[in-house]
Order: sequence, then C-alpha cells, then structure tokens
Amino acid sequence: MPPGRETVAHNSSNIRCLQSPSKMPKTHLPPLVQDPARLEALTATGLLDTPPEAEFDDIAQLASLVCDTPVALVSLVAGDRQWFKARVGFPLSETALNASVCSHTLAVDDLLAIPDLAADPRTWDNPLVTGEPHIRFYAGAPLRDPDGQVLGSLCVIDRAPRPGGLTDRQADGLRRLARQVMTVLRERQLNAEMRVTRDELRTSQERLAFAFAASGSLGWWDWDIPADRIYAGEQFARMYGVDPAEAAKGAPLAAFVEGIHPDDRGWVGERIQHALDTGGEFSEEYRLLGADGTMTWLHARGRCFLDGDGKPLRYPGVAVDITARKQADAARAVGEARLKSVMETVPVGILLAEAPSGRILMGNQRLAEILGHDTLYAASSDAYGAFVAFHEDGRLVDGHEYPLARITGGECKRAALEVLYQRPSGARRWIMITGEAVEDERGATVGAVVAVSDIDDRKTAEASQDLLNKELSHRLKNTLAMVQSIATQTLRNASSLQAAQESLAARLVALGKAHDVLLLGHSETANVLDLVRGTLALHEDTATRFRVSGPNLFIGPSAALMLGLVLHELATNATKYGALSSPAGHVDVGWSVTGDGEDAEFRLEWRERDGPPVVLPSRKGFGSRLIERGMGGGRVAIDYSVEGVRCTVCVPVASLQSRS
Repeated sequence: MPPGRETVAHNSSNIRCLQSPSKMPKTHLPPLVQDPARLEALTATGLLDTPPEAEFDDIAQLASLVCDTPVALVSLVAGDRQWFKARVGFPLSETALNASVCSHTLAVDDLLAIPDLAADPRTWDNPLVTGEPHIRFYAGAPLRDPDGQVLGSLCVIDRAPRPGGLTDRQADGLRRLARQVMTVLRERQLNAEMRVTRDELRTSQERLAFAFAASGSLGWWDWDIPADRIYAGEQFARMYGVDPAEAAKGAPLAAFVEGIHPDDRGWVGERIQHALDTGGEFSEEYRLLGADGTMTWLHARGRCFLDGDGKPLRYPGVAVDITARKQADAARAVGEARLKSVMETVPVGILLAEAPSGRILMGNQRLAEILGHDTLYAASSDAYGAFVAFHEDGRLVDGHEYPLARITGGECKRAALEVLYQRPSGARRWIMITGEAVEDERGATVGAVVAVSDIDDRKTAEASQDLLNKELSHRLKNTLAMVQSIATQTLRNASSLQAAQESLAARLVALGKAHDVLLLGHSETANVLDLVRGTLALHEDTATRFRVSGPNLFIGPSAALMLGLVLHELATNATKYGALSSPAGHVDVGWSVTGDGEDAEFRLEWRERDGPPVVLPSRKGFGSRLIERGMGGGRVAIDYSVEGVRCTVCVPVASLQSRS
C-alpha cells in the first residue's frame, strides 16, 4: 500500500470478499477477463468445480518447493471469479475477481512477478493484500492452451515482499511446471475418452522428468507396488545413491531404503506403510546418508493409489533437496539463540524493530521488567501504542516523539529521549530511550535497535542533590548574615582588638559546633542533646562542670544556630564571672516540652550552682543582649540571684522546628 493510505479503509473490501462472487464489482481488471473466446476455451476444459486431482496437486506442491513459497495455486480465471484447481497453503477454493492477482497474467506473454503487492498500483487495494491473509509477493506463469487462450496461471505467493523476485532457476522451473499443467490438462481431456495405459502414463512421467531435471534439485519416482519396482528419474536415483540406469528400468524398494539415514529409516517406513494401509498421502522431511558420509535433507511428497479391490497399486511422488534451506534455518537459529543470549545478559532493555512499520520483532526480559508489559512485541504496526509517558514538564509524550518512531519513520538515524514512563500498574519511573538505525547495504533504514534504561534512581539523586544545593545555599546565606552580625557586635563592644579577636573566635567556634551537629543530625535538623553537649564541650575542663538532661528533640537549622550561640554566651559569662570561675562550681542545663499541638512550648533552663556570689552587672555587652533576645518568637528571663545566675528560655515548638 502506498504511503498515506490507511488499511482500515479496506475493511469493507475484506467483508465483500466473503460475499457471492457474482455480486462483486470488477474493478482494475484487464479486458481479457471477459473475452468470449477465452471464456469459451475455459468452459471447454470441463475443469471448473471439479474435485482435487493428484496430478495438479503435485505440480502446485512442486511450485511451492521450487520457489520456496508458502502458497502455490493452479488458478483458473472465469468471468465472475477465480477458482483454484490445486492449492498449497491457501484456505480459499475461490475468490472474487476484485481479489484476483492472476487476472493480470492474462495480458502478459511471459511470467508476471510483482515483488511487493502493497506497492504496485494494480494490487495495492486488493483485499487479500490489505486484509487476511496479507499476501505481499506474487509470481505467476500463464496457463496458455494450444490456441493461445490464457485460462489462468500457475502462481506462487509469499506473505513477505521479495525485492529480488524469483531466481532464474526458480522462474524457469515455474514456467516449465505451468506448461506441465497444460500437459496434464490435455491428458485429462484425452483420458475422459479412453483409459490411460501404462505407456501413456510413463510418457507423462518422462515429461515431468524433463521439468524436474531442468529444475536441478527435483526428483520423481513411481513405485509399482505389486512388482516391488521403483521407476525413478536420474536426480532422484542419485539422491539415494542408486544407479540411474537401474532406476530407469525399475529397482527394488530396498535399494532406495538403504539411502535413508539410519536414524530416520524406521519412522519414514512407518509413514509409508500408513499411506499404503489407508491409500493416503505422504509428505515428510528426512535425511539421506551418502556412501561418502555426506548428509542430504529431502522433502518427499507422494500418494498411494489403490486398485479396484482396494489394494495398493501405485505410489508416485516427487522429492526436492532442501539441504541448503535446512542449513540456512540452522544458522539462523544459532544466530538468533546467540543474539537472545547476549540480549538477556545486558543490564538494559533491548528491542529490535522493522522499518518503516515500526513493528517490534524482539525484546529481552529486562525490557519487559522495566516497562511492565508481559507481551511486549505483538504484531502491531504501532510500536508504542500501549505506552504512556510524560515529559519533564508534565506533557504527554506523543507516539511520533519516541526514538523508535522517529528512526523507523525516516526522520533521523539516531535519537534519545528521557521520559517519565507509566507502567500498566500505574507506577511511574524515569527511563532513558536511545535508538539507532539498522541499515542495508545501500544505507536505507530497514530497522532499528533501541536500548531502554531505568534512570529513576539517577533522577531521584539529581532531585535530592538539587534540593540539597538549595538548602546549603540558603543555610550559607543565613550563616554569613549571622557571622556578619556577630562580628559587628563583637567589634563594637570589645575593649581591645585582642579581646575582640578572642571573643569573635570563640563565638565562631560555637557557631561551627552548631553546624557540625546539623551536618551529622537527622535530615535538615539538629538534636538538642547533641547541640548542648557539643557547645558546652568548649567550656568543659573536668567533665563534671555541666549536668545535662532533657528529652530527645530535633529543631530547625536557624534555631539550632541561635541556641548554640545563646549557650556559648551563657557558658562564657559563667566562666568569667559565674559558677565556672570557681573550681567547685557547676551548671545544670535542662529542657522540656509542655503542652501539645499548636500550644506545645520548648523550655530550657540554665542554672549555676556553687560559684562565687553573683554581682549584678553594671553594663550589658553583646553576649548579654544576645541571651536576652533569645530566639525568634520566644521569651528569655535572667535572674541574677546571689546563689547563681538562672536563665530560662521559652520558645514555641513550631517556631523552634521551622526549616527556615
């Protein structure tokens, strides 16, 4: 079918193909179809609507074997239909004229070959091309009677295009077999008037032998069962290692049995015996073993004929050497097995598809695991028909955007795409799809290989890294602002440059300790216990100066930094003037949470004991002001009692745990 035509447009034609042939429109038909002289000659044969006959069946089978096609037909083109006297691999006994490709052979002098029926204007809308059985290749030799009237054709059909058509040997064999159809037809007409004698039958066999000999790899036999003599052509005799001269005069069955491979001899004999017992057909593939050890594959087809008493009388048949085909099949099987083995070992999903249809031919198990499809490569022309995926901005990925569609459609030779793929279960994962064209010797795209990788972990890591970078940037800005404020206030209130240096260094160390707790903590938060111990460790000298207690609680980064600085200032003042300035002094630090929900409140209490009597400070430095300001949204109370300084910090838990 040419580009742009839609197969669904021919559904009605496929339906009409099943209707009465006489009611079908006769479109695209050569004028000779309705030629009165030709139709009269066809009617005179008396062949239309007759039962199957072995002679015609054998020729159709031979045509299939010679041309290596799944379908072969002896087709007669009538005025209202085409009817098949013999058929191999084709379910219908007749079709309407609008489904007839054989009608086009009426107007040719020689063999008609159409490499791709879907691309030829005469046949691209033929219902057998657009619908079942989807035929794609046709070659037909005209069946011409002695008066020059073409009655139909001997044709071979394939379901795949054949750009090269038939080989010269195949074309010659098809022509010869077409002439043999007419020979058999003429003999059939004569046999309607007289009984066929053995001499006449042998003459017909000789004519077949000429056609077989011309075809090169074909052989024939005729087994006279009562006499146990097999008459065979030269090619058949040589296949079995029998002297052709003896085979021409008739050799015993045992002489031919010896040529069958020992491993096949038993079952082949059983199949022949079954045909003798039932008067049926024999069609088998088996091996021959030559005297020099060479092995030949053979496809033999024969039929047993019974006498008037129902006893086996004759067993004629034909055989073709299929060794080359078997070797090609074996090599292809080995190649496919090797390819499948490689595909199943790689850690990415792999698929192969044909072009231009985009139909997926093969995929590995890893591909099915990534995409979640049990049956991935069905015979569908829409390779991504069942796929649902999204771009990073949330847009649905159109079918033409996938690398496979772009490559097989001829848009490019290589393509890649990252998508958020939705499995049939509804789960979504990021995947990377990369594809590359498969080209023939002329550089034309005949297929594509596509790799599919699961990159969900990478995308998650990238998102986490991006979030972390933003958080670090935010925290760094806050920290720099806090450092700037600390430095400004320290320098403003210092009595000397040396004192400013010492105070600033100590405060920055405390800030650094708070950062350490954040980096080692849970997510983007800090544990109060770790923060208190880390900050006070800077002022601990005997490991007994601080008594710390409180519940396990995580707070936000800003609150952690501020709490660390508050504790540092309290400890610094205690070291200079309070309990820690005396060897016997110590400090109790405890915290708790009261209330719940939105009313929950964090309470931290600093209490100095056993130090020198407390003297109310005459002025407040930066440290004192920092303590009193506490943390945003909280309350701070400092009691300078004689027994020891007591500081209480109260902050709403919600404010304390904010990430900002």
